[in-house]
Formats: sequence, structure tokens, C-alpha cells
Amino acid sequence: MTVDMLTGNVTKIRVDKKEYEVVRHIYASIILFGRGTHVFLVWDKAGKCQILKDAWLLTDHGLSELVSLKAIIETIEKDLSDEAAAYRSSRAHPRFEAGAEFKNDSTKVRRGKLPNKPPTRVHRRVVTGSLGDPITSFRSRRELVQVLIDCVKWLDFLHNKVKLVHGDISITNLVIVRDPAPRVEPKGTGRRHLKAAVTEQAALDESMPTYGLVIDYDYARPIGTEMDKTSGTVPFMPLDALRSSNGKYIHEPRHDLESLVQTIICLMTFNDGTCRKRRSIIDYVPIARWYNEVDREQVFKDKLVDLKLLHETDVEGNFPAYWKPLAPTIFRLIKATWQDPLPKNIHATYIEILEDALKQLEPETADEYAAICLKRSRPSDLTDEGRYPEHYMKYRRSNDPSFQRIPRVAGLMEISRWQDSVDEL
Repeated sequence: MTVDMLTGNVTKIRVDKKEYEVVRHIYASIILFGRGTHVFLVWDKAGKCQILKDAWLLTDHGLSELVSLKAIIETIEKDLSDEAAAYRSSRAHPRFEAGAEFKNDSTKVRRGKLPNKPPTRVHRRVVTGSLGDPITSFRSRRELVQVLIDCVKWLDFLHNKVKLVHGDISITNLVIVRDPAPRVEPKGTGRRHLKAAVTEQAALDESMPTYGLVIDYDYARPIGTEMDKTSGTVPFMPLDALRSSNGKYIHEPRHDLESLVQTIICLMTFNDGTCRKRRSIIDYVPIARWYNEVDREQVFKDKLVDLKLLHETDVEGNFPAYWKPLAPTIFRLIKATWQDPLPKNIHATYIEILEDALKQLEPETADEYAAICLKRSRPSDLTDEGRYPEHYMKYRRSNDPSFQRIPRVAGLMEISRWQDSVDEL
């Protein structure tokens, strides 16, 4: 890894004897305890954009994203089914470019003789594709439903052909892959001047191919694998995973679909429209407890109650008005997910429900490609009010707009001469 000593930014990263040039650091874990994941958008030597993930994975899980991705690619290449042939000719599946696991670089070595060490983690890097946008960037209800259908079809292929479970379906691991037409750049323009090479064209072609893609296979493992620990993101974890504490746990294909349903509920609960439009912060949202509670047992109880209420009460009352046309779809998905016995082909049931929703949705004008945030105007960059408008209005000592804060001359004297409020007691 090469770091610019002047800016502190990572400029180049080497993975499996291949060097990649960093375009942008697009994700960094916000906590110290955990995988410590960093994700970079990089160029390879051929000038193609890839995704490079650098993370620290638990050694006692016995799982490797490198092994899972290689198994996926091998199955797509060798399987003779129509589904595999369709994936070979599209970008609607994960790609594996390069990977390396640094077995000699583990937290066990770095932590030295610290007492009460956390579980050992090993350093791993993987370069994958395809590039995608967050699933919250959907431009219409129809686009979102089609993306969800693609994700269910992929999980069907993953479960029944590759014989793997994902283990961590969540809102951050579902993305939208948009496949625009190749851009014609001016002659002699290199990739370093990509921003200057923008030609006149439509912002987004309505006929642009769009796919749903499932990413991040850190916790993928063969179906039937028995583990001492569960995996997943707590707000989206299946009920069986939350309930399992110390016993053996087997993550089944239906658990991936259960997490997918909880992800859909999250999308429809907290988004009030396209392109990340959030609902009002004053709305009462019962399932917000799923995201604020750290006790898994309590999250399990909350989910059990909330999902039962969603199943037995008026579903429309739990979502913003934008999602009312899809409320019956959520009801059917919840019923299919937690009914006993489960349908023999649960994937086909999901696809049927979502395709019915797609047929019933009325045509709508797709929103712009992304939300536009206008730059807030400010009086001047040279004043406190210009640099910190909110803080300036909140903390200044007068309502007079012409009031200016004048620095006070510092007073220097011996410490013994200062009078403290404690001395008056």
C-alpha cells in the first residue's frame, strides 16, 4: 500500500502481485472493533474500474470470501443451465478479479502481550465487480421491484446451483448496477482527465439496462455448515440467528430470504420516495428499535412483535403514502416467509409475488438519476457568519445582525492571582 506522505491518502494498493491505482476511498468502518473494512474504487492496469475491499476477518469463522467468489465464478462458467448462460452474458453477478489473504498479518501478532485479547482476525484484500449504486438510489417503484426480483433470482442460483448461503443480506449489500452506453471521449484524453472529457449526452437513458446485485460474501458458506457463531447485520438478521446465542447454528437459504424481506420493510419504512428521500423525522416508526437496540434478545422480541403486527393489522398504516400500492405485496411476502410449512420452492413464490406487484404498478415518470443538493448561499467566506452560519446565529450574544464578535485581549498573570469560583464557597 502506497500512501501520499503530504495528504495521507492511499494512492496505490497491491493485491496478489497486481497494483491498483486508487480513484476514491468510498467507505471506511466507523468503529475500531470489528472487521475494520475499507473500500476503494480503483483502476487496474487495463484502465477498468474495480472495487477493492480491505478488511480483517475472524479466523475462527473458517470462512473465506475468496473461496466463495471462486466457487461462484466456476459454477457460472461450467453450469449448463439457462440461468448460468444468462449470467455469463450479463453483469448481474459478482466478479472476482484478485484476492490475497495475509496469514502472517493478524491481530494476534499486532496485539502482542495485551491481556484479554479479542478474537483473532486475519488481514484480507479482494478485488471484485461489478460497480453499483446503493439500492436506496432507485428512481421509481418499478425499478426497485425489478431490482428485488433480480436479487431473488440470484439467491435462487446461489442456493440451488452454487450451494452457498450469503449469510449477511442487508441494505448495504444490495446494489443497483446501471449499464450506460460507452462514452466517447475526445481523442488523446486519458483516464486521469476523465472529468474533463464529459461529452454532451442525456443524463440517464430510460432504456439503460439495470440489474440488482448482491455483494459482500465475507460470511458466505456451503449450505448446511454448522457454526458456533451467527453472522449478519443485526437489524436484518433472521429471527433464528437472533435467538441462537451459545448453541450450534445453521444458516439456511430461507434465512437469506427472511433478511431480504426485512430489508424491503426497512426501505419502505424509512424512505418516502425515490433517490434517498427520507420520511419526516417526527413520524413515529416502531421498527426504529431494530436499529438502536444492542441486546440481541430484545431485538428478537421487538421483531417478533412488529412482524406479527405487520401481518395481522393494516399494513398501509405503517408506511408512507408513496408505498401504499406495494403494501399488499409486503403482506404476501411476510405471510410466505413465516408460514408453516414453507412453500416447497420459496424462491419461486417470492418471484411470483414481486412480478405480480410489477404488473399492478401504474407507469410512473422515473426520477432524476440522483438527488441534487444545492449549495447553501452564505454572506462571505471571510467572516464567522459565512463560515459557520448556523453556529454563528445560535451562539452570538445579540439579535442585531450588525453585531460582531470582537476578540478579547488575553490577560497574563500568575496562577495564584486568579480568583476561582471554588474560592468563594
